[in-house]
Amino acid sequence: MENWKEELQKYLPDVEKFLTSVLLEDTKVEVVSDETVELDAVLDKGAKTDIFLYTRDQAHNSECIIVLDEEWYGLLSSIMLGVEEKKNNEITRDLLKKFSSELSATIAKRMEGDEMIVDLEDIQVLTSAQIEKQLSHAEYFYARMEIEGVADENVRAALFVGNPEAVIEKEEAEPEATEDSDDKTGKEKEPLKEKITATEDSNEDFSSVDAEEMEELGSMEDIISGREVEFDDFDDLPNGSEDLNGNGRSMDLLRDVEMDVSVELGRIELPLGKVLQLAKGSVIELEKLAGEPVDILVNGQCIAQGEVVVIDEHFGVRIANLITTRQRIAKLQ
Repeated sequence: MENWKEELQKYLPDVEKFLTSVLLEDTKVEVVSDETVELDAVLDKGAKTDIFLYTRDQAHNSECIIVLDEEWYGLLSSIMLGVEEKKNNEITRDLLKKFSSELSATIAKRMEGDEMIVDLEDIQVLTSAQIEKQLSHAEYFYARMEIEGVADENVRAALFVGNPEAVIEKEEAEPEATEDSDDKTGKEKEPLKEKITATEDSNEDFSSVDAEEMEELGSMEDIISGREVEFDDFDDLPNGSEDLNGNGRSMDLLRDVEMDVSVELGRIELPLGKVLQLAKGSVIELEKLAGEPVDILVNGQCIAQGEVVVIDEHFGVRIANLITTRQRIAKLQ
């Protein structure tokens, strides 16, 4: 991968086009620095609050890691949801997975057009503590980028690509000896429960076990083994929960807000003269054709389309398709 810098520059126009379609702003991506870094220096290139989008290319046996500034939480949520979420939670993680999956699909399609085979695993959204456990290359190709146009100031991003020739081979743990395995003499060990005489009295004195039998069993260190278990940090609050200050999730605050829902059959523009001529029995021909879906509006904004149905003696609307936030913002612009 000696020409990895040239390869990266070749795909930047596709990245810019993708970001423009998602963020609805003309974006420009510029590589401000690039170098080769050792494994120990990977986490030193960013901040602990950074977002790590991790995947592995099985075809080239290489890790691909996109690093985003935490400002991307608010950028993506405000554009794709209409509500700004600035923290690492279930909502923002789902948005990042969707965003990164679409981006990787765009790049993979372009690479396949260049007759390059890629086989990417599912993308994971990780923290700095979690990504440290995933790194498996002694050397990484690193590029620091700045993205212009998505915020008032340039937004930081970075890319790490593991060197396929510097994969760290992890040692496989030796299988633990079982109680049924043969000892040095070639004799099968007897089950532990048969070595100790059980009595109905659970408080039986330990001295009831013969010293000879204990000698055969060996020391407790030979019988009981353990290993340290590490747990990931859970900083996120579960859905519907509150933090120590009593602040609930921002999405939960909107659940009881009342909004006006209306269904629009069609529209037409008329000059004032024809409006004054309207009388009882007049027929107004709408622009919408018979059979076309009607618009469903919330507070005057179209969010979906559907078809009119009759339920008992009441009219209803069956939703046929939803209009995404991106499409609604595009119409406003």
